Amino acid sequence: MSDMDMSRRGLLKTSLFGAAAAGMTGIAAAAEAKSSKKAPVYDAIVVGAGPAGLITAITAHDLGAKVVLFEKRDRPDGNAIYALGSVCGWGSRHQKEQGIEDTAEAFNAMMMDVSKQMGDKALNRTYTDNISEGIDWLEKEGVKFGKIKPMPYPRLGRTCRVLGDGLTGGSRLVQTLLAAAKKRGIEILYEHKVIELLHDDHFSVTGVKTLSDEGQKEWLSKGGVCLTTGGFSANPEMVDRYIGGWATRMVLRGSRSTTGENISLALPLYAKFVNMDQFHCGPIVGITHVNPADVLNSGYGVQVNTSGKRFMDENNTYVVKARTTALQTLDNQAWVIVDSECPVLDKVIAKFDRLHSPYGKADTIEELCKQVNLPEKNVVKEVKAYNDALAAGKLEEMVPPCTYKKPHPVAKAPFYAVPFQGGMTATFGGPLINTKAEIQSLDGGSIPGLYAAGNAAGGIFFFNYAGGAQLGAATVYGRIAGRELANRAKQN
Repeated sequence: MSDMDMSRRGLLKTSLFGAAAAGMTGIAAAAEAKSSKKAPVYDAIVVGAGPAGLITAITAHDLGAKVVLFEKRDRPDGNAIYALGSVCGWGSRHQKEQGIEDTAEAFNAMMMDVSKQMGDKALNRTYTDNISEGIDWLEKEGVKFGKIKPMPYPRLGRTCRVLGDGLTGGSRLVQTLLAAAKKRGIEILYEHKVIELLHDDHFSVTGVKTLSDEGQKEWLSKGGVCLTTGGFSANPEMVDRYIGGWATRMVLRGSRSTTGENISLALPLYAKFVNMDQFHCGPIVGITHVNPADVLNSGYGVQVNTSGKRFMDENNTYVVKARTTALQTLDNQAWVIVDSECPVLDKVIAKFDRLHSPYGKADTIEELCKQVNLPEKNVVKEVKAYNDALAAGKLEEMVPPCTYKKPHPVAKAPFYAVPFQGGMTATFGGPLINTKAEIQSLDGGSIPGLYAAGNAAGGIFFFNYAGGAQLGAATVYGRIAGRELANRAKQN
């Protein structure tokens, strides 16, 4: 190699390293400049603009806290906007004005009964002790409730239904709370996705990192952070991991935005997660989102899969029917065959017609099967077997048994074939909270500065819930979390 070649190589090497060094200097300078920008400091940070998040933010603000609320979408987009919008409670003025007798002990017993005694006792007791005050608070903020209607157990005379005025009650509730937050000047930043919880060396939560069109940014909080992001029903990977692959084939009954930030954000801090395999489900028609629950709860009809075979007890609740359909059929598809005596047909079929959702109606079972592409021979056999067993008083000897309390034959034309699939409404699992809405650690005790409310929190619900209890829990624990955040900010 010539001296000239060596000289050229040396020059090239020097130039490359010089350029690299200059580049590193530039990067370091940029990083230093970025870090020198002070992160905004608040008293409370709330993540998720559903009812729980808005209630948390409003409560903290009213106690003197400077609050910022982050929402990853361009509007509130959680499960609440799809909900009928009921709040389940006892001791409200509505019960008293309508002469409905109820007690805290009876209500608390109901909450534990619905959760098969697996719901956290302290959390459910706290719900019981604070829900009547919570309902009163919602009304003071402008939420309008209709008259309580008598309903079957467990709701009984406990469900305060939000008047939607053209919207779902849940949407109206969110709009009302948004107006209350706006009136107070609470800062709500949309299209800001929280991607990380900031913490000190002892895992005390100090703020969040967000991702928006402006890039990543850090925000600090004296009082801590409250997760009100909902559950993980719209995250197939988490549903598969915690519930099972079969559940990923369920139709989503709620929001596509509930993707498990309550899990992904809290997991690195060694939070304790509970009830992760538990969720609420119900029947739905995937292509149109018609809900045929009324006909499934009517006590009429024979239920078959796409092979035309019965596969469960028709006396199951609509929740069990939805879950079993998803679990026992690969295509998550079933039909209930009823005759014209079914008392809820007018109500159900009107919904199907309004949304142009297909169903079958014919004067014979054979023609009915042709309309909806069910195996004629199998369905005719199942309907005949059901009618014969009913006449002989042997429904419970069928396989699977049918345990209708007051069974009715499928005999009077026209006959209807009402389709449905199993749909997932909401997940119950999440980071365990205590009665102060503090998220608990696997190592024991609370993670300092980290709270959860609404469906982002775990521990309250297991197996099922009383209608309206999810919004009730959002109210109770949102108000508790708001108070805790404000108080902690004052101490820091």
